[in-house]
Amino acid sequence: YNNRWFLFGLHPDNWKFDWNVAIDRIISIKTLSIPFIDNDVIDWQDYFSDMIGVTKPVDEELKEIVFHFNRLTGKYMESKPIHETQKHKWIDDNILEVKISVIINYELERLILSYGESIQVISPQSLKEKLKLRIEESLIYY
Repeated sequence: YNNRWFLFGLHPDNWKFDWNVAIDRIISIKTLSIPFIDNDVIDWQDYFSDMIGVTKPVDEELKEIVFHFNRLTGKYMESKPIHETQKHKWIDDNILEVKISVIINYELERLILSYGESIQVISPQSLKEKLKLRIEESLIYY
């Protein structure tokens, strides 16, 4: 994801079966004394279909996310969907409405923020509030 390779496996301390580590960030490897445990919990063929990125928060459910894009970015979004569930329609000559059904995670938030002033999150309200807080907190530090 995003030009980075990830290693997925079982985290031995908390038994998280979808623990992921960016391979280029691995500093060292140590051998554990526990036997290999085969994954019979996660279907990897389906695992990534309901999110953007690689981070799946525990107990998060699919949400319909609604965005509005300005005209210029909207033209781009028509030809390059951000997720396989994307549906879009022009509200008027200047606003493209995009709907996706995904789990809200860190990578989705970063993607939304990367569009800057050309995107408006319409719903859900919880995502709007979370992004607003992230923006406000970033302004405090600079």
